[in-house]
Amino acid sequence: MIFDQNFKRLKVIKETIDLEKLNINKKSFVAYWMSSNQRVNCNYSLNESLKLAKKLKVMHKTFFIYNPRHYNSLSRHHEFMLNGLKEVNNHLNTLGHQLYFYNYSDSLIKSILKDCVCLVVDSTYTNRSKKYQKNILDNLNFNIYSVDNLYLPVERVSDKQEYSAATFRKKYYKELEHELHIHKFEIPLLLKEVDSIKIENNFTEIINKEINYLKNDEFIDKKVINISGPISAEKEIDSFIDNDFDSYEENSNNPEYIKNSTISKFLHYGQITATQVISKLNKNISLEHPFLEQLLIRRELAYNFTFYNDNYNNYKSLPSWALNSLEKHLKDKREYIYKLNDFEFAKTHDKYWNTAQIQLLTTGYIHGYMRMYWGKKILEWTPGYRDGIEIALYLNNKYQLDGRNPNSYVGVLWCFGLHDRAWRERNVYGKIRYMNDNGLRRKFDIERYVDFFNQRELF
Repeated sequence: MIFDQNFKRLKVIKETIDLEKLNINKKSFVAYWMSSNQRVNCNYSLNESLKLAKKLKVMHKTFFIYNPRHYNSLSRHHEFMLNGLKEVNNHLNTLGHQLYFYNYSDSLIKSILKDCVCLVVDSTYTNRSKKYQKNILDNLNFNIYSVDNLYLPVERVSDKQEYSAATFRKKYYKELEHELHIHKFEIPLLLKEVDSIKIENNFTEIINKEINYLKNDEFIDKKVINISGPISAEKEIDSFIDNDFDSYEENSNNPEYIKNSTISKFLHYGQITATQVISKLNKNISLEHPFLEQLLIRRELAYNFTFYNDNYNNYKSLPSWALNSLEKHLKDKREYIYKLNDFEFAKTHDKYWNTAQIQLLTTGYIHGYMRMYWGKKILEWTPGYRDGIEIALYLNNKYQLDGRNPNSYVGVLWCFGLHDRAWRERNVYGKIRYMNDNGLRRKFDIERYVDFFNQRELF
């Protein structure tokens, strides 16, 4: 093994060649398939790939495969991602490299990797991504390695699905030894020390053409401001730390506090990573700080869940106490029952719920506290919990800019009992944690939230 497998970041997918005895020619190169980590800075996968190219004294190639049908997304998702990739390519250009962009086809993969001696890929954490990646990698006959880019690699923290944040937090803190750490990256230096594959690549022109294809997509996406990319991600987190971090503990659960951090969309596309965010914070910050609880514990607990549970996107993943309780109350009378169209276009009787849905439709985001309320009411207003989960996941994955992300799946399923405990039993909910509109009015000025987003027209 040519790598130092410290920290359990690097995993062997396929190893058919002894790299120490590899026959190298002038065309040989190491490739990095960029997928979920769309950035140059603080990219563990790129770092390992470049170190390998330097060790083997071969060229390097960074590429991205675009498959719009695989994502089954709206134009808001594609545009966000594609604009971000332009920034990645520009950054690589300044360091003598480039990002190669390919539209997916089975016949293309082998041709673009001709003369490749080794491939590094981003780790995957959901069945959809695992299967997609596996279908491509199974047909390749050289060494392939995946690299985990979480703050703590998922398999380092635990070798099983954790029951709750409490059990996960205990293991996570033990691995950190109660101290945040900052990793050193040599990417800029390595990029200058390793030669890049040189092929004609009209990257910006190709990306702009793909974006133009999206312009006739869903009308609602024209209202979403798609500011994206690693530079935008860093600007947003810098602004948040400078202006809002000190009041985060007080205001994070308050939806009328419009300036709350919305970096989840950047994290989802890997335009920024938790490691970068940590490096910008005060090194003396406590691990128990609520922002770190969300960024590290809650977020990486979600990756633990989707990695170890094949049913992460359906009701079967719920804990037995929740399933038993929901089944017991399946035939309870519901005061309101809505169809998908009513939910999707904010046509319920509840102005607070409708406002959360309007925020989702027009911004690609729901404030975290309101998303809990949003999910709880879908449970309450559908014929059964299976319908509720299906509708909530459909809406979340369709419109949320961080949809289809482990954190996103857990955010929905938490509303139905995942990573929670049993509460006082009541109608419809059973022992699932309950929320109502009176709670919203008690906790904050919910009318201010309503007034802010109801100024936005859907049509």
